[in-house]
Amino acid sequence: MNGSQTLVVKLGTSVLTGGSLRLNRAHIVELVRQCAQQHAAGHRIVIVTSGAIAAGREHLGYPELPATIASKQLLAAVGQSRLIQLWEQLFSIYGIHVGQMLLTRADLEDRERFLNARDTMTALLDNRIVPVINENDAVATAEIKVGDNDNLSALAAILAGADKLLLLTDQQGLYTADPRNNPQAELIREVHGIDDALRAIAGDSVSGLGTGGMGTKIAGGRRGLPRRYRRDHRRRQQAGRGGRRD
Repeated sequence: MNGSQTLVVKLGTSVLTGGSLRLNRAHIVELVRQCAQQHAAGHRIVIVTSGAIAAGREHLGYPELPATIASKQLLAAVGQSRLIQLWEQLFSIYGIHVGQMLLTRADLEDRERFLNARDTMTALLDNRIVPVINENDAVATAEIKVGDNDNLSALAAILAGADKLLLLTDQQGLYTADPRNNPQAELIREVHGIDDALRAIAGDSVSGLGTGGMGTKIAGGRRGLPRRYRRDHRRRQQAGRGGRRD
């Protein structure tokens, strides 16, 4: 990458756990190493992390996957402190400080709160501190939740004025069908536009501890695009169908 860029890196539960019910510290150590490498190169790094429920479940020895909102919030409350402690410990190896930001949809829909969050993000980045963002699951209800961290990462990218939004996944990418069930499924290497056909082939999450899937990554990626790009893309689509261009 040429020049200093702001990079938002979203790490879902399946990435952080390696598909297990516990945080995979070896995975996280390597992810932090790569982020620290980019930080040392002058780039501004924002982490959007899942994993609070998994961390809480691991710490308490919770025997089952949480089935109720109350049990999920209990595990998130316990696990979030463990999670941020882990990020802090690993980044400190490279002399990098982190700052925690816990958000809800209400924080991002209210203009004053949005601007306050943006100011905090800017201050952290200006001081070479890595913001570590998660949804405030311990208090968020269905009415105020963003819903998943794919969409939260897109909103974080807008907050940070990011140059790139990186949605890391344990899958190889987006396929024409579910490759676990269809051996003929083909990898879609590049996506140039998001339409109903693309949304139809994007699947849901299969992780018991996660809330996102390829569908939410498509939605999050689209939300993170600059409005000008989305407007220009719609115009190209309309032109291709013989529609209006204005």
